[in-house]
Amino acid sequence: MGAAASVDLKTATDEELQKIASELSAEAKIMYSSLLTGDGKSDEVSANMKRIKENKGKLYEIEAKVMENKQMIYGERSYIEENRQLILKNYAAAFMGNRQIANTNTDDIFKNRYAILKTLKTSSQVEVNFRESKINEAKVDFLDHRSKLNAKVEAVSEKMAAANALLIEVNDAIMESNAEIVAFNADSISTNSKLLEAGILPEKCTPEANATRIASNSERMAAVLERAKTNAAKVAEVMEKAKANRGHILENSE
Repeated sequence: MGAAASVDLKTATDEELQKIASELSAEAKIMYSSLLTGDGKSDEVSANMKRIKENKGKLYEIEAKVMENKQMIYGERSYIEENRQLILKNYAAAFMGNRQIANTNTDDIFKNRYAILKTLKTSSQVEVNFRESKINEAKVDFLDHRSKLNAKVEAVSEKMAAANALLIEVNDAIMESNAEIVAFNADSISTNSKLLEAGILPEKCTPEANATRIASNSERMAAVLERAKTNAAKVAEVMEKAKANRGHILENSE
């Protein structure tokens, strides 16, 4: 377009016009040819060109937001996965380690209690009754303690079963999302194949059809941008909860 800038197109010679035309890109040649031979529809073609350009500009903003969300969401997921691993580590230490050591200590304490009581010397039936009732009392203490612990262990197991049910729901949701990706890819491959085989179909390549498609793109872009904004707010909310959970998890590990 350098030559066109220094030549008055109204007074340019045929040779100058041919030189200007030869410097145009293939896309520009198609554009000017359409405008000049638009069968009275040059205004529609120009309007479509303008809206397409506007959409392209907006798409950069939308793409940046959507891909930023993707990066943030995967980072958030990684953080949550780390929390889960730390929770399982704490669980193993608390239940399989510390809990069992404490339970063994309880068993030993009451074995010692029984041994102490059995070695008490008695000189009357009253003293015998004291010793035997104390042995029974120790057994009641132990069984009362153990039965209460059993109820608490069962309550935790119930929560773990509920957590597992939620994890199953998570897996189902992931599998459903995977199926959606596969279906989307299949549809996209089909579209690619049709474009390769048929090229541009005349019935789909009119100013009116283009205008409809451009309007549809604009509408869908607005929906995508709104969804991206909602996703960004949700990521921030969930990440805040995940960080609060991390603090609690680390407290439990101390």
